Amino acid sequence: MIITFDMNALLRAFALVLLTASATVAVIGARPTAPTFERVHPLAPEEGVFAYARISPDGRLLVYPSEKNGAREGGGVGRVVKVVDLRTRKLVFTERGVDAYWSNDGRRMIFLSETDGLARVSIRHFDGGVVRNIAPVYLGGYFSWGVRDGRDLILTISGNFYFLDGDRAVLPAERVPSCDGIAAERPLLSKDGRRITSFARGTLVVRGLTDCADILDTGVQGAKADFSWDGRYIAFHAPKKKAEGYEIDVVDLQRRTIRTVTDFAGSSFFPSWTEDGRLAFRYDGDDYRGFMIANHVLSARERPLGQVDQHVPDRLGWSDVFPESPAPSGRVALVTVWGTWSAYSPAALIDLQRISHDFADRGDVTAMTATDFGSRRADVLRLRERYGITLPEIPLAPARLPLTEAHNQIPVTLLFRDGMLVERRLGAQPYDALRLWVEAAAAQSSRANF
Repeated sequence: MIITFDMNALLRAFALVLLTASATVAVIGARPTAPTFERVHPLAPEEGVFAYARISPDGRLLVYPSEKNGAREGGGVGRVVKVVDLRTRKLVFTERGVDAYWSNDGRRMIFLSETDGLARVSIRHFDGGVVRNIAPVYLGGYFSWGVRDGRDLILTISGNFYFLDGDRAVLPAERVPSCDGIAAERPLLSKDGRRITSFARGTLVVRGLTDCADILDTGVQGAKADFSWDGRYIAFHAPKKKAEGYEIDVVDLQRRTIRTVTDFAGSSFFPSWTEDGRLAFRYDGDDYRGFMIANHVLSARERPLGQVDQHVPDRLGWSDVFPESPAPSGRVALVTVWGTWSAYSPAALIDLQRISHDFADRGDVTAMTATDFGSRRADVLRLRERYGITLPEIPLAPARLPLTEAHNQIPVTLLFRDGMLVERRLGAQPYDALRLWVEAAAAQSSRANF
């Protein structure tokens, strides 16, 4: 059989395809080739932000814990939860507290209220009502919220989780199980309440909330990671490749790829997803300080997850982390690594300085500080002066920041005993916890020398 072609007919058909494609692009717009950004809420001069901020599912309301630098009460740091309507630019709600997180439907918000000087786990409805004491404070803060099998579920920074019956916790709470050495260290919950992001030896890990199935160690040295609404992506901030601050990265959990969303001179922190796939995040630079929204996030170039092992070694000595500084003469040494961009840093430094004074006469405990590469020197000096911090500083080279795991969360405190790093604790450590920690380490060192 002989097949013949009408070349003119083929050309006409091909032209029709091109015209149809062009018309489609004209109607729906060309596919974006890179993310675009909006500045949505500037911070006031001298205003800090305590850890994460969260965008409402529809992208309209931003909640963040505001801290006016220098606001101290009883040696602590004052914090206020603010809810801002990004369309009207109006302040919708304000109350002393921290750690706010939205419900999946955006109609409620859980937070740790500190009004009247008392800590209470609270839920605010957006008809204005606030329900207090919905769960015991000792279960932890830094909440995340999901819906599992139709039931609202709250996870805390301490690895405790509980369902809600209306606005009340169903007790007793449950705990996230350890999975072959992968604990629930400062976790965040997926929107379906089934998975969490956590850390293992300095890298980001995705795992089950209640079991150890389907564990993915991304191998990425990043900070706390927020799940997209479909559960396919996680977004977080991570050190820039040239160690000049922090950028926003997104990992595709299905394709095992990573995208870098931001490319700014300053640092970007703590991204949070809207339901339609945008990312809200905080930006700190000479050009702007405040909150931004990234559109067309997935148009950023994707690349395979790295094959290089980025885990922190199990055994580290003082000279591995701080070779530029002589090892302390005392048996126990504390080093808090902090950043000026983290408003938790002042509280951590204030309490570390109290510990240093408490143990000053013993001679076997030393307390020092180091700053990350995202902190400008002028800001470091300004903050130390404002809070009266006189603790000695030691240098921390950018290449050795990952050894401290400060890229997971700042501040972080390292405890060395007899020249070896024996434990890290992420986040600001309160005075009482620090004191017990140091006393136990000093007692172990004393016994070891008999």
